[in-house]
Formats: sequence, structure tokens, C-alpha cells
Amino acid sequence: MKAAPTLDGRVRIDPESEIDLVVLRAVIGDAQRSGEGLASHLAGGMDSAVFEDWTEFVTPELKGQFDRQLVLVAEDLAAMRPGQPLFIGKDRVESWYGALNQARLALQDTYSFDGESIESMSPEKASARIRYHFYGMIQELLLEILF
Repeated sequence: MKAAPTLDGRVRIDPESEIDLVVLRAVIGDAQRSGEGLASHLAGGMDSAVFEDWTEFVTPELKGQFDRQLVLVAEDLAAMRPGQPLFIGKDRVESWYGALNQARLALQDTYSFDGESIESMSPEKASARIRYHFYGMIQELLLEILF
């Protein structure tokens, strides 16, 4: 898979095989692992009273925002075919960045990548770590080009 900026200010992602499409589409499933945990994750080290307010007032709105981002990204991914590039422009950058971020946080929470070498990981965990780094590279490109 290749990803690069375009002359018109978008990011172009070229899946070169069906496997590339599977990896790219995995962002939806990976991000959905986060559930409401991502909003709680963002709460950080709040004290219990503030955390209760956060949970009641902020979490539902954040979850709705995360869900809307995933819907837009899923639409983009559903339209893709092998050999067809995906273009991400300013109109979708926040959705893509958010979905990739959700996926990375969920993978980290699920697998706890803690400096362990990829060779010593189970195939499932190694695959998750590769996706984690791939999503991060796409995020970096989006930040550099579109934000």
C-alpha cells in the first residue's frame, strides 16, 4: 500500500491488493473495540466527582461524534475496490483522523504494546501492532498535509 500527498492538497492511499484493502478496512473493527472506553480514556486522571459529570454530560456527545466519524470512514471504505485509490480531503480529514485515533487507542488498550519485540508476539498481536503503526503513519500524513 502506498500513501502520499497530491498536488491538489489531498492524501491519496493506493491499496495494491485485496490484502491491503482488508488491512485498511480493519480500522472500523479496531476503532469499534473502543466503545465508550475511548471517552473514558480521554477523561484521564479526573477525580471521581468530575468524572461522574464527564460520564453523564460529555461521554454521550463524544461517543456520538466518534460514531459519526466511523460512519463516514466506513462509507469511504465500502466504495473502494482493489487498484482504486482513496482520496482524503479536508472535508473528511477529521473523520479519518478520529477513526484512526480510536483504532490506535483501542489496539493499545487491548494488546498493551510495551516494547515487546514483534517476533515474540502471537500472530494476532503482531498483526494488531502492524496495524497500530500503519494507522499512525496515515495520521502523520494527514496532520502534515491537511491540518
